[in-house]
Amino acid sequence: MKKNNLLTGALILSIGGILAKIFSAIYRIGLTRILGGEGIGLYQLVFPFYSLCVVLATAGLPMAISKVIAKNKGSDKIILKKTISFVSAVALILTFILLISSGGLAKIQGEKSIALCYIILSPTIIIASLSSVLRGYFQGRQNFSPSAISNILEQFVKLSIGLILSLALVRISVYYAIIGAMVSIVLSEIISIIVLLLYFKKEKFVTTNDKTVETKEILKDVLPITVSNIILPIAAFIDSLLVVNLLAKTFTKQTSIYLYGLQSGAVNNLISLPTIFSFAIASVILPNISNTKVMFNKNFKLNLSLKLILIISVPCAVCLILFPNQFINLLYAKRLIAFNLNGNEIAASLLAISGLGVVFLSINQLFASSLQAIDKRIVTIKNLIIAVVAKFAIEIIFLPTQIGICAMAVANTFCYLIVATLNYFEIRENFKIKISFNFFGKLILSNFVLVAVLIIMFNVKTNFILTLIALMIAAIYYLLSLCTFKIYEKKDIAMLKYRKYKTKRNKN
Repeated sequence: MKKNNLLTGALILSIGGILAKIFSAIYRIGLTRILGGEGIGLYQLVFPFYSLCVVLATAGLPMAISKVIAKNKGSDKIILKKTISFVSAVALILTFILLISSGGLAKIQGEKSIALCYIILSPTIIIASLSSVLRGYFQGRQNFSPSAISNILEQFVKLSIGLILSLALVRISVYYAIIGAMVSIVLSEIISIIVLLLYFKKEKFVTTNDKTVETKEILKDVLPITVSNIILPIAAFIDSLLVVNLLAKTFTKQTSIYLYGLQSGAVNNLISLPTIFSFAIASVILPNISNTKVMFNKNFKLNLSLKLILIISVPCAVCLILFPNQFINLLYAKRLIAFNLNGNEIAASLLAISGLGVVFLSINQLFASSLQAIDKRIVTIKNLIIAVVAKFAIEIIFLPTQIGICAMAVANTFCYLIVATLNYFEIRENFKIKISFNFFGKLILSNFVLVAVLIIMFNVKTNFILTLIALMIAAIYYLLSLCTFKIYEKKDIAMLKYRKYKTKRNKN
């Protein structure tokens, strides 16, 4: 089997992740246009608890299993069997919990009608958990194509079927359109696991390690990563109850759901898009650092990955902070307006506040993954809990005030800042971060070029097409600036192909 190096693996997962995210973004944007501001609020109410169940069954599994397989080469079949048995049992329990709690949960959320949505989505917990195990297996063997392709097809099926069903059913009612969207999610998960199973069918197991890998050894790596990954979904579930009820002290219940939908749906969808690249790097770097037979220095891997993340996340954050109205109007037109509120202006304000969180969230994905790779699991969990507690404190204090829904955006940004900062201090104790002022200077200059081009382009009367053209031209100028300023040093370029680098060192 052909193995992918750090850069190639990151590129495969990034390209797959970016395409999947593009499909996902188109789906969410199209669905928002179909459902409107009020409908997307109802749609978003379903997902926190459902996502929590899925995350409990799958969170961190691809990364954790890839780490276990990287550490225990030749024991892939044993690891896979034991992991599937454990994960299937957990998924069945969570599916049962979701089914029996659907009615009560919908009642607590103030929308009894969404109980059917929980029932429709429940089978996907089992499917998603098995898909995560297979993705972790392939990534542990440094084969990133199955994860990327299955992810792309999953999102494409959800996009195509979801929008068709929702568009057809919205003529009956918004509720039926939401049901159509839920059905598309189930179908997309089925397609995803079929693709993974087809890849898995071609696999040939070669047992080269007589060591028996105990279930507790697997769980030792899987559980901490899973715990770390469920904290934010738990926070999102609490948000779905907390935010709406706190806003209801100032607004009506329906308006509160609508405002919650703007932040958790329209805005968060844009914030998560740039983090695909950082997640891909984090997924690749964990098994690489965990593997004792790494091809090149761990510190170099971390520094190279951090530079890549900054090059992607900083311009994204700058654009979202400085040009939020253009992005909101481009993607959602006037479909966010409801309850005599200008949803576009509210969403633009939320996006500007949330934009800085893109950098912190992206960096933290890398830091958390690197710390988990060196068995600093408890530290990452502790730091994330501290950040989430701070987030809730901000929301409880400021949501009922005139700040309103903006408090949720502020709280999320501070949450990402706090956890990234705490993990940075821990990273410094275990790695040597060497990013020069020269790099930051070139990065700042490149972003100045990006902003200047966008200001010039946006001064012209814009519409949907012109805005897209402006963004593409600005992106080209940004890339040209990076090349002109030579943001990567010669040693970075020389070491990207680490096999060649290793060969040269051996000859010396």
